[in-house]
Amino acid sequence: MDWKVGIISDEISLDFEHAVKMIKELGASHVEVRNLWNKNITQVSDSEFSEIRNIVEKYGLAISNLDSPTFKIYINDEKGYKEHLQILRKVIELSKKFDINYTRIFTFWYEGELKYYIDKLAERFNSAIDIAESEGVTLVIENEYSCLVGTGKELRTFLDKIKSKWVRVLWDPGNAFFARETPYPDGYELIKDDIMHLHIKDAMVKDGHFIWMPVGKGMIDYKGQLRVLKGKPYVISLETHYRNAANDPEASTKESFNGLMKILREITS
Repeated sequence: MDWKVGIISDEISLDFEHAVKMIKELGASHVEVRNLWNKNITQVSDSEFSEIRNIVEKYGLAISNLDSPTFKIYINDEKGYKEHLQILRKVIELSKKFDINYTRIFTFWYEGELKYYIDKLAERFNSAIDIAESEGVTLVIENEYSCLVGTGKELRTFLDKIKSKWVRVLWDPGNAFFARETPYPDGYELIKDDIMHLHIKDAMVKDGHFIWMPVGKGMIDYKGQLRVLKGKPYVISLETHYRNAANDPEASTKESFNGLMKILREITS
């Protein structure tokens, strides 16, 4: 099957080798690293970084992305802003060691509609873009419902505002759904040419509440969404979020991964 499929490891376990072993057993080709050993990837020591590399090579996987929390702070937090620019520098340094030419970034915690913050947001991004350009690494904005940019429409608005070749998209249909957008086709159509990486998680509204679901069992049109992604070069990375009745992260990830693979098989055949 001609798809690059990955899983974010901490959705399974903070025990990195255990998570990677399971990812390999499930049949994914990539692992995405966010939190492990009770710390974020940007906080690992040199010896821990070497261990990450050894574990990934041991199981024959590739790393799709290193996930920092850059700009998951309030937009007027001056101290936090300086700290997060250093976090960005660190994750870029680590990413380049794995030959990864992009890194995820957010758009500050939601405090109101984007139109009220877009000028300040563009100003805040200037330093991050300067860092990215000097390092030759692209910033991929993850649309996040708890941040100022949560939908495909808001991504388009912000990309058009900053007009930088160093800023592209980490498309997350699940987050767009939580932000009250129809992810496919509506959100996707607005940013499809700017996507560099993808997070997959399914969701639905039940009794007025947004809840996460196994992929294929929610309200997001993943058959349509994934069909138009066939042949694209980027990794489809499962970010499970859903938890089964037993609250078992491993079983929940397996259920969601199997749902994803079922859709990919149907599309491929």
